Amino acid sequence: MDKYFETGKHIIEKLNASGFEAYFVGGYVRDKLLNIVSDDIDITTNALPEDVIDIFDNVKNTGAKYGSVTVLHEMFKFEVTTYRSDGDYLNNRHPENVDFSVSLDDDLARRDFTMNAICLSLDDQIIDKFNGISDIKNKIIRTINNPLNRFEEDALRILRAMRFVSKLGFDIETKTFDAIKEKKGLLKNISIERVIVELDKIFRGKYRNKAIKYMNDTGVSEVLYGLEKGLRLLEDKTHNLYPLEIFTLCFILEEPDEIWKFSNKNMRLMRQVMNIQEVTKNSVFNKLLVYSNKLEPCLIANKINVVLGYNNQEELIRKIDSELPIKDVCDMKFKGQDILWLSEMKRKSDIGVIVDELKYNVIMGYMKNDYEELKVYAMKRIKDFIKDDKDE
Repeated sequence: MDKYFETGKHIIEKLNASGFEAYFVGGYVRDKLLNIVSDDIDITTNALPEDVIDIFDNVKNTGAKYGSVTVLHEMFKFEVTTYRSDGDYLNNRHPENVDFSVSLDDDLARRDFTMNAICLSLDDQIIDKFNGISDIKNKIIRTINNPLNRFEEDALRILRAMRFVSKLGFDIETKTFDAIKEKKGLLKNISIERVIVELDKIFRGKYRNKAIKYMNDTGVSEVLYGLEKGLRLLEDKTHNLYPLEIFTLCFILEEPDEIWKFSNKNMRLMRQVMNIQEVTKNSVFNKLLVYSNKLEPCLIANKINVVLGYNNQEELIRKIDSELPIKDVCDMKFKGQDILWLSEMKRKSDIGVIVDELKYNVIMGYMKNDYEELKVYAMKRIKDFIKDDKDE
């Protein structure tokens, strides 16, 4: 039994008992028809947000002015939204105003694609005003009404279409395809943060190569700030790159636009991988490189090298990593702290030089990671530094 769905029925029952219409709608209904497990239930109703708040005990005001509140029940959450019709859209993204409506038809008519405008009642009756079920059966992504208007209203729908291709493997209907081609430039008006969220989902989908081909064929890749070369390369490639790795590949092939905004952690990783890739594309991974950069960044750089047509060194990288005598400086048996205890050296830079030499010798296999052996070497180098200081 689908506990989430059954709990959702309870929400609809309470709305109905209070005199309101209510239906499951959108992605959950679409996925249910496709036998896909979903964890995101939306409910549409003619109840106003304040009505929903009165009916249920645990409600979060997540967007009441737009008609949406979140009902929490039995550890599940449900977005409950009042029937509405949208006013004129601003900046090809958000409506200037939202008018609540008493008509389910009005609410369904404002949605993006036919497959997302299907309703399911409490007694399992389907309401399908725009032939979404037919499009699902034929595996077609089609906008509701005029596609040019749909994408002018909200240009992010262009990337949502690509996301559904990536997730479901559907084809984009001809008029919708042509409208994407014509309106792709409107994506420049969408915040880069929203673009990244959609691209991340596109790059994770089972049918991502098909989606990438659509992005190339419609010209969408051309307006994505330096992703075009990478996406054209990936179109017919079999690969196992994750989203951040796809972005990195694209930025290797084409200087990234400053508009891109990733977390500091991801930016550091991307730069690190780009540097490793540049060093290793025509050379062999070595002990020092794997130690210095760690296993995962090296494997990512290798994956990108393989896509770019360079040698696959995964086996070598893993062998080197497994045989490293130390993985971090803290694994050293003789440390900088030991130098402080055994000598009068105080200059951190000098101590750092000695520690780096010890570390290098251990990594390369010239010395064992043995306290006494490392101590002998360190004490000799300490004398060298002291002598140099006296000579100055």
